[in-house]
Amino acid sequence: MSEVRGDPDAIHPIALRGLVLENNLVLAPMAGVSNLPFRLIAREAGAALTFTETVSAKGLVMGGAKTRRLLDTSAREAPVAFQLFGSDPSTLGEACRRLDAEGAAWIDLNVGCPVKKFIKNQAGSALLRDLPRAATIVREMRRALRGTLSVKIRTGWDANHIVAPEFARIAASEGAELISVHGRTRAQQYTGHADRSVIRRVVEAVPGTPVLANGDVTQPSEVFDMLRETGAAGVMIGRGALGNPWIFAQTLSQARSGSHRQPTREERLATIERHLGWILAAFDDPRPLATNLKKYLFAYSKGLPGSAQFRHRTLHSDDIDEILALSHDFFASNAESAASGEGRAA
Repeated sequence: MSEVRGDPDAIHPIALRGLVLENNLVLAPMAGVSNLPFRLIAREAGAALTFTETVSAKGLVMGGAKTRRLLDTSAREAPVAFQLFGSDPSTLGEACRRLDAEGAAWIDLNVGCPVKKFIKNQAGSALLRDLPRAATIVREMRRALRGTLSVKIRTGWDANHIVAPEFARIAASEGAELISVHGRTRAQQYTGHADRSVIRRVVEAVPGTPVLANGDVTQPSEVFDMLRETGAAGVMIGRGALGNPWIFAQTLSQARSGSHRQPTREERLATIERHLGWILAAFDDPRPLATNLKKYLFAYSKGLPGSAQFRHRTLHSDDIDEILALSHDFFASNAESAASGEGRAA
């Protein structure tokens, strides 16, 4: 049991137009990570909202099959936010109209992705260098969507061009109802540290518009630190939830009681096997299936006894049955050894 400072008032619902989130902890959109199975695990663990992987507005409008797969959802995760990326206002508006017609309750605009493919196409964090275009995009998306519209941004292009507060004001004036801020610049990619002072400036720039703070949150105490230092309405957790979806439940527990615990090995095993089952149901192509299984298994195994050997053996296999067998043996043996150790201690 971990005894750490918690603030019961820090965890609270977020009320938006026509929608109330049960708490202020959400799962970030992550390419290749926040697919349907992982989103279900996060919701089960206590996240009030999850975001899809980022989806090409152009691909959606053109009817691409791969794009449609990224939009797979389940009633069990409602509400879910569909994140779109692109650079053409009319295309993003049309993508919103189509999702709205299908019943989408929440759409998010990606103005944060720093990868070169996005930048070349003037999408993602490239929009931080073209605020007029970004404003037009938000306006067109707002016109097309009856539900909630949000925007996810970075602090700026680089340390000399911090535009997040200005961008947030523009987005809110064009109809965005929530702003998420990753506390790094595009130039930082995922290096260095998230700048909480800039997130606070964004919060101060848009009074009345909820802001979610994102970056460098890997344990419950950091959630409370982030909320205290930024004044944000909530926290968006990304890589900190990969391999540790229990961070949501732990944070909720800490807020209520001032303490939280790690999952037991049995609880860990049950969650992992449930997650694997949902992955098997979601992916039918063997190669991406194997890649997805290994990605999550390696994250779950981090820090456990024998994890290096497990990763080495699993890394070189593309056989689904072998990967599942290795996984069960590894996590089950960890659970059994923990249980026997507890029995001896008793």
